[in-house]
Amino acid sequence: MKPVHFFALEVVGRDELNNPIYEPVPIGSYKGVLTQWSLEEIAVMDREVLETHQKLLTDAPRSVLERAERVEIEGVSYAITDLKKDFRRWRLCHVKADDP
Repeated sequence: MKPVHFFALEVVGRDELNNPIYEPVPIGSYKGVLTQWSLEEIAVMDREVLETHQKLLTDAPRSVLERAERVEIEGVSYAITDLKKDFRRWRLCHVKADDP
């Protein structure tokens, strides 16, 4: 397990066209690990999802995951795309790495 840092996007201002400007704000750090796809998931999931998304297993509370939009693991930033399962002690969600 590695440290995982969760961020919410909050409005910090507006541009000249009155569009909101967002910045990530830290909301907590927990333990987590990126996991591999199972053979069953590979058989039923879309190839594009398998190539661009990863699974994150974390002990972060559901309330943090519902608020978080971004996560950072070992210096790599990911967007949280879906909260998949809530086990008693762990939560499983899909994350997508930012494009370089």
